[in-house]
Amino acid sequence: MDNNEMQWSIITNSDKMNELRILAQDDEGMVIRVENESGEGDMIFHMVFDGVYLMYNDFHMYHYYSFYQPPGRILAIDYCREGSLSTNSDGDFKIKNAGNICIDSRSHHGGECIFATGHFHGISIGLDTLIASKALATACPGIPIDIDAIREKFCGKNGYYMIRANDTLQKIFTDLYRVPAKAKISYFRAKVIELLVCLSVIDKEPDDEKTYFYKDQVEKVRAIKALIISDLTQSYTIEELAQNFQISQTSLKKCFKEIYGKPISSWLREYRINTARELLIEDKEKSIGDIAFLVGYESAGKFSAVFKKQCGLSPKDYRRQPH
Repeated sequence: MDNNEMQWSIITNSDKMNELRILAQDDEGMVIRVENESGEGDMIFHMVFDGVYLMYNDFHMYHYYSFYQPPGRILAIDYCREGSLSTNSDGDFKIKNAGNICIDSRSHHGGECIFATGHFHGISIGLDTLIASKALATACPGIPIDIDAIREKFCGKNGYYMIRANDTLQKIFTDLYRVPAKAKISYFRAKVIELLVCLSVIDKEPDDEKTYFYKDQVEKVRAIKALIISDLTQSYTIEELAQNFQISQTSLKKCFKEIYGKPISSWLREYRINTARELLIEDKEKSIGDIAFLVGYESAGKFSAVFKKQCGLSPKDYRRQPH
């Protein structure tokens, strides 16, 4: 517990962390909230073993800046359940999307955090390798777990590794959303041990596809997203956007999909229909044809077909539903 108190005192006592405050605290952990003009997020922290914490992350905001740098030699395993998180460290943006599991040395943890979709939900498990190794050896002597070897295999000296899809690891994390209330800490301990055993035997796949982007690429893609939603009656080709913002078409398509989880055309189509849903409910004076035009469809018939495919109802029937 002393190690936990030491690590978190660095955050809570920092005069730079004016966006953070503790909502609750007891012997097992604490709830920390971050707030700014873009929204708020909660980090629900539990101490599992000495030197091992588990944290539920629930953010409903678009960005915040983290000054936190953890002390010691850290191994962190982050799971993204829903949403998107981009972190900017030394000019490189690392992007986590739903289903991703990131194994991280936390060597470059501080920096800008961007939630492109306005929300992020996931779990982080952090281990101070020296303290955690001793605690785990005492708690489960019959289970050989080498935390330093896991860290070295996936992270090298100061890196991180992204696992995009692994059913076994993902099940461990999804099980942590169904925790028996009467055996919470025991359940956390069992799942942390299970996770570490799995990581001990999983081979690292060749990292052919980079999972980071340069800051200027991300900034251009964010500006492109702002442009295409600023006036939905306007349409742009990938070629036009790439040329106007001086970014290659390949980088634009790849970076946009990484940040927002879908190709530009799919994301924008969904955005248009979601905007139409709001207009159908909030402005009943507007005709369906008017709404179709406002969200970028010249034909009310084509708009209705796309709307029904996405929502399961025609625009007229959707408007009639109680909301």
